[in-house]
Amino acid sequence: MGVGDHKGTPLRSPDKNKRIMKKTLLSLLLVFTATAVSAGDWGFGGSYESDRNNFGLELGVGGTGDVTVDLGLRWQMTLHENIAWDVVTLKAIADVENDFAKSITPELLTGARYISPEFAGLKAYGNLRLGYAHNIDVGKGGFAYEIGAGIYATDNIYLGYAYNGFKINNGQTNYHALRVGFLF
Repeated sequence: MGVGDHKGTPLRSPDKNKRIMKKTLLSLLLVFTATAVSAGDWGFGGSYESDRNNFGLELGVGGTGDVTVDLGLRWQMTLHENIAWDVVTLKAIADVENDFAKSITPELLTGARYISPEFAGLKAYGNLRLGYAHNIDVGKGGFAYEIGAGIYATDNIYLGYAYNGFKINNGQTNYHALRVGFLF
């Protein structure tokens, strides 16, 4: 039997696919956690003038009706002490309860972020991003947006809520997530 001769039978069982995806998610979570724990030790703290460009890593857990996760990387350019431009955000959203590989929806976004002055040792933030989403299963893409708010627990770690929506193939998907992010 050749490589293309499987005649509709899966190359791996669905249970094996689930185990592989769980191991992959666990590995990503471990790398993410290790990076986050050591982020404070890297000496990236400083003032607005010295930290004009930052890279961020975000992890969200929420839902679209099913348990869904998102992982994103972003480049932030600080324009003013309280205003930053999320120049580019590349992220992926996926449903972990159903067919994970088919549910992955990559997004490419850009937007603005407001960071409040410090009050009682904490800063709040709000952000709006606009861009493009592409669903792998459907094979089509469309308009995407994200609105978020939260607090900076430290200068490099923030916690918040994100509402993400995208329109693909005349359908609207809404995603709510609790998010943790790290700036480097």
